[in-house]
Amino acid sequence: MTARVSAWAWLFLLVVAPHARAEHTVHARIDRDVANYEVHRDLTWTMVDELDVTVFTRRGIHGNDRSAWTFFPDKQTLELVEAWVDQPDGTRITVPPGGIFTRPSAAAQNAPGFVDSLTTTVLFPQLREGSRTHVVWRRTQKTPGQFGFNARNEVDPEWDVGVDETSIEIPADVDLHWRARGFDTTDRTENGMRHIVTRVHDLPGEDTEPMVVSADDFQPTFEATTLPDMAALGAIVYRESKDRAAVTPEISALAERIAGTRTGLEAARAIYDWVAGNIRYIAVYLSLDDGMVSHSATEVLHNGYGDCKDYVVLMQALLAARGIVGVPASIDWGSRYADPVSWAPYFTNHRIIYLPEFNHFANPTDRYAGFDALDRHLSGKLAVLATQDGAVLRTPESTPQRNRYRMQSHLSLTADGAIDGTASYDMSPNTEEFARALVSGASSMTDLAERLLQRTLEGGFGTMMAGDPRDLARPFMLSASWHSAHAVNAQGDRIYLRVPAGPDLLPPGLERGRISPTGKRQHPEIADARDQEWVTVISLPPGLRAEHLPDDLTLDTGVGHYTAHYERVGNDIDVSRSLVINRDVVEAASYPLLEQLLYAAVVDARAILVLGRTE
Repeated sequence: MTARVSAWAWLFLLVVAPHARAEHTVHARIDRDVANYEVHRDLTWTMVDELDVTVFTRRGIHGNDRSAWTFFPDKQTLELVEAWVDQPDGTRITVPPGGIFTRPSAAAQNAPGFVDSLTTTVLFPQLREGSRTHVVWRRTQKTPGQFGFNARNEVDPEWDVGVDETSIEIPADVDLHWRARGFDTTDRTENGMRHIVTRVHDLPGEDTEPMVVSADDFQPTFEATTLPDMAALGAIVYRESKDRAAVTPEISALAERIAGTRTGLEAARAIYDWVAGNIRYIAVYLSLDDGMVSHSATEVLHNGYGDCKDYVVLMQALLAARGIVGVPASIDWGSRYADPVSWAPYFTNHRIIYLPEFNHFANPTDRYAGFDALDRHLSGKLAVLATQDGAVLRTPESTPQRNRYRMQSHLSLTADGAIDGTASYDMSPNTEEFARALVSGASSMTDLAERLLQRTLEGGFGTMMAGDPRDLARPFMLSASWHSAHAVNAQGDRIYLRVPAGPDLLPPGLERGRISPTGKRQHPEIADARDQEWVTVISLPPGLRAEHLPDDLTLDTGVGHYTAHYERVGNDIDVSRSLVINRDVVEAASYPLLEQLLYAAVVDARAILVLGRTE
């Protein structure tokens, strides 16, 4: 499974993500990237890749100062054919032996005993602006891959591209399918051999837009596969791993202890909670080169750790012990939202479980996601089921209701300009996942409250109270209390006060990080379907009254809606705000409608309450 950005880190990225520029700076150019595959009838193959890159800036040097390939020595060989650097003055520097090394890959280091992959790295010496790197690799597949022959080429959007080409030579009687987006492709047969050449040239790079979908959704891409269709992937996974979920006496006894007298969906929920809470995650990247077969359920139970495949196989065995069918499902867990270019298995990086009796998907790998949670990065996506013939389903779409967040606050303004506040939170299971992870990662509840208060204008000190973030069997309870000294500024007889945010997990002001500086976009934006509401009651002390409240606001753009309502109730001020976004992804053409909505939330967060003194 690929690493996923946590919800807290995701919010941080909203603030620090680079914005699109009016002019693109050329940091590096892929002068020539040519890969040639020679595929044999038994689907073993040899690939030679030649890569030339010119670097123009320090950023370009940093991003291209090495070349590396990962391989699996029991199935593949990797040979460095040649590597050098041509300097701007024409001097050629051959990479010395000390700049070439082979080490266990990151996955192998992270999960010793699970993966035996190695990575060979070439470090280019004496790089400066204008240097041109050159490297040639030869990679050989010694045994046929679990999923046959597969090849993929996707252009990296960060760098300018001169020529990027892939060629495949394969016996004509081998059934090979290809699909392309943005590549010019020729396909001809001569003397019993099929020759496919796909090419793209003279493409400018581009800076990253805020909250952009994965480049897999829009970049020029070529994919080829010997799989006949997407369902075949599921059939192969089923065939290779069907015996891994065997119900042993040990598995049966554990399932009985976990489920007790519960049956059906409630038994499945209890088993899910146990697996998610008792198996330690070890990150192992799903790789077509190494196959996608899990360890046995018994091994996972004895080890107490595993990757996404292992979580699923253990849950599958425990469910089977209680008479419930669980089916492994291969899926993408990330920011790729469009359907893949082809059915080549590159689109999958994760495995979840599907319960056909209840038409329910669950993700036991996510330690903080309850049985009913299926986060946005898994929603509305194709999932390939590991059944005898394979099958393809789509997970439920992400909706605002599935991503609900409510914050209710009561603020008491004191005569000396301080605020005493309390808040409670109500969230759907999807949003609970984020809150559970946030609480679990905090050094203390006081530290969490104060970090949230630090990003407000009023500041303050306080604490939060929470249920056990690891107890998935119960709804997650969260509340807060705090004190903000010197929270308001008086100007004469009046006080101008913005609605204090308090320790808000998802404040409207964060929406600014999603806004494009140009007012336009090239690519779809991750808008995140959600239903967020903030209800605040501000109690004024004797001697103060509300002289002026902001205007109410209602805006519906089709992408979603924003509302704000301000009301005097006795000596209180009631404020209610709501932001609803209807879908996860907004196409570039509809971005102006999203921008109107985001600005409405950002601007209203700055709305001013005017307080005056009574006689």
